[in-house]
Amino acid sequence: MSQSASALPASLSQGLLRHIIEHSRDAILVVDIQHMLVVDANLLACQMLFYGKEELLGLPLANIECSLQDVFFWEALRADAQAEGKAIAESEWISRHGLSFPVEKRVSTFIENGSEFFIIHAEDITHRRELVEGQVHLVAQLQSSLDATAEGILSIDLSGNVININQRFSSMWHLTDELLASRSETKMFSHLRDALQDAEDFFASLEKIRDDPNRETEDLMTLKDGRYFVCVSKPEFLRDRRVGRVFSVRDITQMKEAECSLVAAKDAAEQASKEKSRMVEALMVSESRLRRLVNSSLIGIMQGNLSGKLTEANDVLLQLAGVQRLEFAEFGMSWLERTSAESHAAHQNAMEELRWHGQAKPYEGELIRKDGAHIPVMVGLAQLEGSFDEWVGFVLDLTEQRKADRIKSEFISVVSHELRTPLTSIRGALGLLESGVVGELAPKVMQLIKVAHKNCQRLGVLVNDILDMEKLASGKMVINIERFDLVAVTRQAIEANAGYAQALNVRYRISCHPEQAWAMGDSVRVMQVFANLLSNAAKFSPNGAEVQIRITEISGIYKIEVEDKGQGIPLAFREQIFKKFAQADGTNTRQQGGTGLGLNITKTFVEKMGGEIGFETEEGKGSTFWFTLMAAVHRRNDRVT
Repeated sequence: MSQSASALPASLSQGLLRHIIEHSRDAILVVDIQHMLVVDANLLACQMLFYGKEELLGLPLANIECSLQDVFFWEALRADAQAEGKAIAESEWISRHGLSFPVEKRVSTFIENGSEFFIIHAEDITHRRELVEGQVHLVAQLQSSLDATAEGILSIDLSGNVININQRFSSMWHLTDELLASRSETKMFSHLRDALQDAEDFFASLEKIRDDPNRETEDLMTLKDGRYFVCVSKPEFLRDRRVGRVFSVRDITQMKEAECSLVAAKDAAEQASKEKSRMVEALMVSESRLRRLVNSSLIGIMQGNLSGKLTEANDVLLQLAGVQRLEFAEFGMSWLERTSAESHAAHQNAMEELRWHGQAKPYEGELIRKDGAHIPVMVGLAQLEGSFDEWVGFVLDLTEQRKADRIKSEFISVVSHELRTPLTSIRGALGLLESGVVGELAPKVMQLIKVAHKNCQRLGVLVNDILDMEKLASGKMVINIERFDLVAVTRQAIEANAGYAQALNVRYRISCHPEQAWAMGDSVRVMQVFANLLSNAAKFSPNGAEVQIRITEISGIYKIEVEDKGQGIPLAFREQIFKKFAQADGTNTRQQGGTGLGLNITKTFVEKMGGEIGFETEEGKGSTFWFTLMAAVHRRNDRVT
């Protein structure tokens, strides 16, 4: 009786140990260290590997582990005395059916009766890896969305560490790899200070943020390289806890250039006639409206798939479409259903560009709000990095811009037409006085008449140029492409501009042309092109010089060249020569007069007729302006010029 009572605790402990092993949440294998054979396994290990326990016992561990790293793991574990036979590592196991899966194994050593064993606790980490990969994919999506936006984004935590920078911000500020790697707020803002022309206002805003961390700021930044940025900063929250601050920077340099162009136009009109103060005031109002439009523009960001279904949309886009966040989360939104039928073709073209190039040029379309209103928008798309069937895009509301453009167009058209009638009368009257119709005038009076007549002619040219620019910008300029005699038109242009050249003691000469030159284009617009190029050549030629005109045919294209022997075009001015209101200070441009619109209009005319335009110049030796036109098919009854 006493003998069986003494054996009872040992039996209970053995059963308890087996119960613990069998009900463990981990798969357990016991391996003989000397032969690396499985000598014991719990039920979970058998189920994980799809073996019966009898089949598993005696099986080499190498039949279960399929990773080459495991060989080095066991050798290192045997050799490392400090590890005391304990280690944790990830491995790849293979089941009886040949399917591999990742596991995390925790190994300890057990010695009994002189024999050594490895006790392996293994956990299937397939789900854990899927979660990690999902998080990596989500981070990639968020980063792609940030990189696709037209604004530079900088995110900083409460400790002054840079958490995120998109590619736009890095390129806007020309950040070095060393600066990006530092992730330091102090170094980052020091770099920004060095790049800014006047950093005091911006850093004053930063001081206000330190006093009131929940403050939102907006600053206009002028850079030393001539660019203009608008920086908006907002506190960043995680649930209800503030975790940092986000800075959003938008490049408005082109908008500023447009603003400067408008100011230049206003100044030119003011100098031409002080009496037209109402026109200047109206132009300033138009400027103000355009500036407010630029500064209040908001960009919607979206993410969608090939079917057009949006998977993500920011609040700006949802407000633009008139859709609530909860409604979008429950029912989603189709981009094609929210845009007009006329916009679908442009969207499909953009999708084709995405397939071939990964990004598409912005296009204009119409967004249909939930209430049925049609909103003009500009849309830009880019393929989501790492995905072939998802894209990200931005949507810019063009409503205010369209309204401002229409008002400006109507204003310029009305004012320009109102100027032409009195200018014609004034110019005619001054011409009669200058020609002596009313008799001989005193020399001082005649000098004043000539000055007034010349200024009146300049104002007329300015009005005509503004009207042409407006027609071109609004698409109202009619270009009639037809077959015409290029040599005959060239001769007509020389004859029409001969008086202007004669007044400057300059003459025109056609030095080279083919026997027949039938071209495709609008002969009226070609005359205007010649008028601009010939007058410019005469204006900048020395006294008594000759301007040469050449017409050559190259592979079905006519190239027309106008060469002068003037001072040439300054190097610093060459890139701006075809821009609006472009005039080179420091030359005799100002003395000779001009609106700075002629070459821009000329370039537009040539391109609308399917040609190209350019120039070759050398300072001190002269310039050659050229343009091309498509050659027309010769007909049997064509007469030689």
